[in-house]
Amino acid sequence: MAMIAVQVVLEKLASFVAEETRFLGGVRGGIVELQDDLYSMKSFLQDAEERSESDQGLRAWVKQVRDVAYDAEDILEEFMLRFAPSHGSGFTHHLCNSYRSIRKLSARHRLAVQLQSIKARVKAISERRNAFSLNRIDMPSTSSATVEKWHDPRLAALYLDEADVVGIENPKHRLVSWLVEGEEKLSSISVVGMGGLGKTTLVKKVYDSQPIRRSFDTHCWVTVSKSFASTELLRVALQGFLVTANEPVPDNLQSMTNLQLIDALRDYLQRRRYVIVLDDVWTVNAWETIKYAFPDCNCGSRIIFTTRLSNLAESIENSSHVYELQALPENEAWTLFCMKAFRGEHKAVCPPELEKMSRNILKKCEGLPLAIVAIGGLLSKKKNEGLEWKKVHDCLATELKSNNDLGSLRRILQLSYDDLPYYLKQCYLYLSVFPEDYLIKRMKLIRLWIVERFVEEKQGFTMEEVAEEYLNELVNRSLIQVVEMNYFNRVKTCRVHDLMREIIQMKSREESFVMIANGARIGQNEKVRRLSIHENSEEVHSDMRFPYLWSLLSFSSHYSFEHGFRNYKLLRVLNLDRAPLYSFLPELVELIHLRYLSLRWTMISELPDTIRKLKYLEILDLKRSFVSSLPAGITQLTCLCQLRNYRHSFQPSSFFPDTHGMRVPSGIGRLTSLQKLGSVEVNEDYELVRELGKLTSLRRLGILKLREEQGMDLCYTLDRLKHLTSLYLVSLNKTEFLQFDSFSSPPKYLQRLYLKCSLPALPGWIASLQYISKLVLQYSNLKSDPLKALQKLPSLVLLELRQAYAGEELCCDPSGFPKLKKLGLHELERLRRIRIAKGSMPVLERLDMTACTVLETVPDGIENLKNIEDLVLGDMPSTFIKTIERYSGEDFWRVQHITTITRIYESRGRWVSETLL
Repeated sequence: MAMIAVQVVLEKLASFVAEETRFLGGVRGGIVELQDDLYSMKSFLQDAEERSESDQGLRAWVKQVRDVAYDAEDILEEFMLRFAPSHGSGFTHHLCNSYRSIRKLSARHRLAVQLQSIKARVKAISERRNAFSLNRIDMPSTSSATVEKWHDPRLAALYLDEADVVGIENPKHRLVSWLVEGEEKLSSISVVGMGGLGKTTLVKKVYDSQPIRRSFDTHCWVTVSKSFASTELLRVALQGFLVTANEPVPDNLQSMTNLQLIDALRDYLQRRRYVIVLDDVWTVNAWETIKYAFPDCNCGSRIIFTTRLSNLAESIENSSHVYELQALPENEAWTLFCMKAFRGEHKAVCPPELEKMSRNILKKCEGLPLAIVAIGGLLSKKKNEGLEWKKVHDCLATELKSNNDLGSLRRILQLSYDDLPYYLKQCYLYLSVFPEDYLIKRMKLIRLWIVERFVEEKQGFTMEEVAEEYLNELVNRSLIQVVEMNYFNRVKTCRVHDLMREIIQMKSREESFVMIANGARIGQNEKVRRLSIHENSEEVHSDMRFPYLWSLLSFSSHYSFEHGFRNYKLLRVLNLDRAPLYSFLPELVELIHLRYLSLRWTMISELPDTIRKLKYLEILDLKRSFVSSLPAGITQLTCLCQLRNYRHSFQPSSFFPDTHGMRVPSGIGRLTSLQKLGSVEVNEDYELVRELGKLTSLRRLGILKLREEQGMDLCYTLDRLKHLTSLYLVSLNKTEFLQFDSFSSPPKYLQRLYLKCSLPALPGWIASLQYISKLVLQYSNLKSDPLKALQKLPSLVLLELRQAYAGEELCCDPSGFPKLKKLGLHELERLRRIRIAKGSMPVLERLDMTACTVLETVPDGIENLKNIEDLVLGDMPSTFIKTIERYSGEDFWRVQHITTITRIYESRGRWVSETLL
């Protein structure tokens, strides 16, 4: 992380030298000199960070580098804020500028003094490196990467006894069948999963099994390291094939070139059925550099990869199967744990007094075999006493760091982290701010990464798109577990394995990256940069000052912040979701560095006009708070990229919530950096509707309480918002018509559209939206069949019709809705029949029908929807339900292929859910 800290400062220094020349004055020379010194220091850091794991003195040196980089960043941040150009005109502005210029002279002098201090520290730290014989980044290193070859923690997986392996029979049987059966052409199988799942163990048992030995003429196993050399891989492969076949190895093997090795392998394998295992592949390049050595001679040959990369198979031309290895189920995990922890007991049975604590410890392993074996082995050496075991449970991070019995587990888990590029390392370490078992929402994480400045700009992409690439890369590397994907095949929520979380929390604390307020002692001189408060966190003592704190994130609904925020002058990120706050704290407006402020789910109902002081604020999140009106001062926050505020409420007789937004002041059009704005209540303010058209950077926009007379102004505004990807429009009430006749040019890249209003007819431009993936129509009361009009949309994935159609029949033609995965039909009170032609909706996964009171039965053609998994029936009449009852229902045959049919109905004043199938 010192490398990351130095890199961040170097990027800021480069930006200063390039863009801030006229403000640097006499300090320019000092900045350039500091830049040179840090570049020189950076060249030694990679070697230093690798070796610091086992060298306490070197660890202290790396910490000094990191601290001086952080301090330099603080100074540069302060400089940016003080010397940013002001905007305005007139005599008053001129006087203010004169006064500001005098203050800047003083600030520049202070900056020069601070820079001198930083430079002196950098020079002293650089001189100390001579004591450690550090190698430059471009010199050969004898660091831990080399040592790892002699202490490879993966070796143990190759030599496990059958008695030490649990739960592999089913996956072993499947892999064997894939290998010996199937097509004759060369094909590959990828076994994918996070470190410690047992990929190598499983594949080794398959490789050594009799069916494989009998079915293949020759075999080879190659362990691929992170720093592989293609020549060495080819040499090991050739030698492996020859040795297993008891054939002589060429005398000149060690001197053969890449081309000679490829030719020799091709010659040897040309007429043989072979199987080769490439174990622990870290990059597609490992295969690309050697693939020509393995010919396809139509003998049924196979290549097996084990990897942590879920997308490896996509990059291999002859890939045929991917096996995603899963964690052990609870019963098998318990069996393995008891075998290891109680091997001295009769039949390895857990004593009753230790069962609860044992299961709590096992829960942290989350079915990871390597973790269960390692931690079970550690516990087997402890006394069978509850307190002894509780210490292991409570201090697992410490045990992972210092206990030799867990060294192999620690190294296996840490390999994936060590392999990350620096920009992903900081993103991954940042996950340590989230509480245990917390479901991390994709957009929340992305927003935080962006405001923390972890995301690098990439031409042609938004910052959110780049951040999502980072997230997908961490998922691909098996470092983040996806909990839920949405219908658009994007991560919705995710989490980190408990043991990886223990490791990154430990590293974050060591490197002053993140501190968890969990009762752990915080030293008076400790420079805490990020503080995370969890549900069980104690109040931070009033005498604790955090003058260097950059980020404060609260995930607690009871933490009171009784000491306020006066001690956090450098704060940039403040997350107060669900905090017990009933009014806006006045000192928050003094946090002038603030970029991100989230007050979600708080009881705050009003913002002060002094919020204008937060002029560098980029994201203000008020969702589900009680703020209903924004002050005039908000229009001075010209750096705002996202301004979000809405909440929902349910009426007793309604299936869908009402949306409440916020009133915004005149002048909102000045916030031209806004990319997300919602939801704005316009009421009778015609000027406001047109003013929103000035926000030409908007990508998401929500407007509420629109009137029919505002249709022209609305179309005027929407015509100017060419970058919109999401649009949410709600009329004043369900009978209010909105006219879109004068809407000449809809946003080309619109992906999500919500129209909650009465419509005289479906606007024709909707059918032209090539990228629309989600469409919700509510209160539309259309006379014509909307399915006919929408079925040719090429990208539509989710469609909901809520009180949107007044006809009796819905029909869909063959080949209609090619991408639709979810269809919702709600409160279509006159609907009697639905006809789905064969060949339409080929990928539909879920159909929801709610309160369609005269609908006679399920759609005609539903039996042809082979991918449908869920049919959800809400408040449907009993006559409808009877038609699909098992055995007796006349239309049960149409739905018997559906995985789950759920009925939701009201009984005694409460909603009840039951499964029909």
